[in-house]
Amino acid sequence: MKNDKLTSAQESVLKQAAKTGTLKSSELTIKGGARKKVLESLTSRGFLISLKEPNTYDISPQGKAAIGFEDKPASKDKGKIRTGTKLHTVIELLARPEGAAIEEIMDKTGWQKHTVRGTFAGALKKRLGLTIESEKPEGQDRIYRITAGLETVL
Repeated sequence: MKNDKLTSAQESVLKQAAKTGTLKSSELTIKGGARKKVLESLTSRGFLISLKEPNTYDISPQGKAAIGFEDKPASKDKGKIRTGTKLHTVIELLARPEGAAIEEIMDKTGWQKHTVRGTFAGALKKRLGLTIESEKPEGQDRIYRITAGLETVL
C-alpha cells in the first residue's frame, strides 16, 4: 500500500472498534467531514468492514493487526454453562430432587422430543460428563434426573 501508517484519528477509531466490537459512527468523537474521511479511508484499506446497518462498522483482522490488537482465544471451558440458556434451564430441571419428564422440558424450552433426548445424550452426558438416570413410576411419565457431575457444571 501507498501509505501504511495510521493517523492518530485512524488509530483511535480502530482501537475503539477493537474494544467495542461493533462501531457506530455516531459514537465517535470525531465530527463531520473528518469522521467521514477517516471511516472511508479505513474501510477502503480493509481495516473496517461496513455492516448492513447504516453507519455501522466492524474491525477486520487486518485492522486489529494494524494497531497491534491480539484476539485472545475463547477459553474452551467445558464445565461452565451460561445462565439463561435453554441448556441451563434443562440442567436446572433435571437437578431438582423430583427430576423432570421430557414433556415438562419440552414445555420450558420449546424443543421437540428428539431434541430433548439428543441433548441428554450429547450435551449433558458426552460433553459435560453428567450422569442422568431415569425411572418410570407406575402410571406416570418417565422421570429423568442428574445424579452425578453437577458440581463441575454450575
